[in-house]
Amino acid sequence: MPENNFIKELTALIQLLDEPDAKVYATIRSRILALGTEALPLLEEAENNILDSTEASRIREITMTIRFNNVSKSLKRWSEQKSHDLLEAWILISVFHSPDNTAEKLKTAVNKIHRDIWVEMNNGLTALEKIRVINHVFYNVHQFDALQEKRPALSSYLLGNVLRMHKGNSLSMALLYLIIVQRLNIPVYGVNLPKHPILAYMNGNTLPKPVAGYREEDVLFYLNPFNKGAIFRKSEIELFLRQLKIKDQESFYLPCENKIVIRRLLQELTMLHKKNSNFIMAESMQHLLEALD
Repeated sequence: MPENNFIKELTALIQLLDEPDAKVYATIRSRILALGTEALPLLEEAENNILDSTEASRIREITMTIRFNNVSKSLKRWSEQKSHDLLEAWILISVFHSPDNTAEKLKTAVNKIHRDIWVEMNNGLTALEKIRVINHVFYNVHQFDALQEKRPALSSYLLGNVLRMHKGNSLSMALLYLIIVQRLNIPVYGVNLPKHPILAYMNGNTLPKPVAGYREEDVLFYLNPFNKGAIFRKSEIELFLRQLKIKDQESFYLPCENKIVIRRLLQELTMLHKKNSNFIMAESMQHLLEALD
């Protein structure tokens, strides 16, 4: 909880947001930004009570900037870690878009799915048997399903909405499925296939290892989370690429790092925001991509 001096200072700064002088306002804005995320509750409360459109607009801009600075720093730290936990990064991006969804609430919901699958697993199962168990709990018990969209919508990319609707697009379904199987310590990875991300179940005789250590012959089979976890072979990827007239690449058959999956999420969000003429958010996504470099 912010101390009284903090609250007094922030309250005084908020009262100065109607400052007409641009240079003076820039100083006020910089001071509020320096207070960081602890300033958000008071800023949000002020926005709800302020009638002046200029002040309200300034508060919204400052609030968004604080949130962006926070998620950018957090994603940069995530990028520098070895684990690259997909859930952590997806939560950061989702909460930035939809602050009403807290990280704790999202983690609890994902933990419930993971736990329900985990209790059905045992070490004696084959790779195919493990996927059958996962698919049963994920698609039949929790009733996750493909969201058939006429055109892409922001809601289908955000974890909170996917968990609430039990529906997602091809990328968000792949993300959620991948989060669950990796937490089960199963060697499944994303495959950065154009237009339609898929997953690859790698040779499971050993524990999961860095993706650079795998070769195409290590792929046991591929998975399509957008089609109820359907299992398929390399020949179907080849047919898919021919139909779309996309030039074949080795990477379309190999597992990719989790960082690439998150990069794809940010790339698709960038394009979506541009299509919706939300250029401020599109630029924010572009900057978050740079944070992963």
